[in-house]
Amino acid sequence: MTRMNGFLLAMLLALTTAAVAEPSQVSGYEVKLFLNGKTANCIKTKDNSTCDTYFAEDGSLKRFTPDDGKTKTGTWWIDEKGLLNVQWTGRSKPMRFNVMDPRDGTWQLVKGGKLKSLITGVRPGDQLN
Repeated sequence: MTRMNGFLLAMLLALTTAAVAEPSQVSGYEVKLFLNGKTANCIKTKDNSTCDTYFAEDGSLKRFTPDDGKTKTGTWWIDEKGLLNVQWTGRSKPMRFNVMDPRDGTWQLVKGGKLKSLITGVRPGDQLN
């Protein structure tokens, strides 16, 4: 292999690795299309606990956490900036998430620059009934 070919191969490898490692922002349209009427399997990063969250087509929201057996309800919507908003019942403000796609089969919910949850998959309909 010539020096130039070796250099080009190294540059291609570096660019490919950088592209894979850098998550991209998911549009609000894609988030709504992906979650609307589905139950998402989630992992909360603060304690690695799992949860299932149903994103109803009418904007209602229901989450079940198997670790403690608790269910939460609320509402969800996509705002004008394309952010996923989650308003839990009893909370004064919604949580606003950037949804990122790291291209590894998960979606990242990021708030204030910090990874808060991973969506590891979705199933059609309300799987919490």
